Amino acid sequence: MSLACEEVVNVDLPDAQNQIVVEGWVSDSLSNHPIRVTQSLDFDSEVPFLAIETATIIVQSRDGEVFDYQYQGDGFYVAISDYQGSPGSQYRVRIDLDTAEIRSDWDQMPEPVAIETLEVESFEDVDPNDSNNEITIYYPKITTRDPVNVDNFYRWIFYKNGLIFNDPDPITVQDDRLFDGNLIPNNFQNFDYEIGDEMTVELTSISQRAFNYLSLLSSQLTTLGTSSGTTPAIVEGNLFIVNNTSTQVLGYFGSRSISSETQIVE
Repeated sequence: MSLACEEVVNVDLPDAQNQIVVEGWVSDSLSNHPIRVTQSLDFDSEVPFLAIETATIIVQSRDGEVFDYQYQGDGFYVAISDYQGSPGSQYRVRIDLDTAEIRSDWDQMPEPVAIETLEVESFEDVDPNDSNNEITIYYPKITTRDPVNVDNFYRWIFYKNGLIFNDPDPITVQDDRLFDGNLIPNNFQNFDYEIGDEMTVELTSISQRAFNYLSLLSSQLTTLGTSSGTTPAIVEGNLFIVNNTSTQVLGYFGSRSISSETQIVE
């Protein structure tokens, strides 16, 4: 008989620096355009973040418009009155805290790119609950026409029965480097729907800087941690603390234009 000895090793993890995290977008849809402001906590904290409830927030456009926000709950702030962003205009957020003033860089809203067609396609696959059976998987097939000689950057957002559908891909981004000016068919077979589901797809046009941020964030979320994967690191956004460049604010505040189509899976 052999006995194995195990030595318990206690590793003292350094306290992580608590970071302020800002997440928000202005779009060309009439909305209250929510902005979330939270603070990250230590690795071993029982809750993932702390909602910041006492901020004063305004969104500004370079055209001189100012939109005031009020606290709603769970770290979310919403515009007091619904408003609609304008493609071609630039927007930024200003957040006043007790100890700091946070701003974003200006972010210009691109012109929207229309979804020309949304079709429901399908394929047969093995039933995950019974390997002897097959089931039908329904997915969105979308056609768009990319503008000619314009650098375009996109994020796709999917909804199932009115709720955001981000499994298995929480962030789906695309640029037109390889298909500028062409008619583009997109088959999103990872997003499966069933008969009777309401399928809604949003094509959001974003700035290049927003695209770079979301691309890096996506790679961090999906890395497997192997030697060929992306090394986990802080994803730099477009936010900063005024008069304090040594302290980093995480997240992104940007602008986007939206095209949307809906189909019922039949």
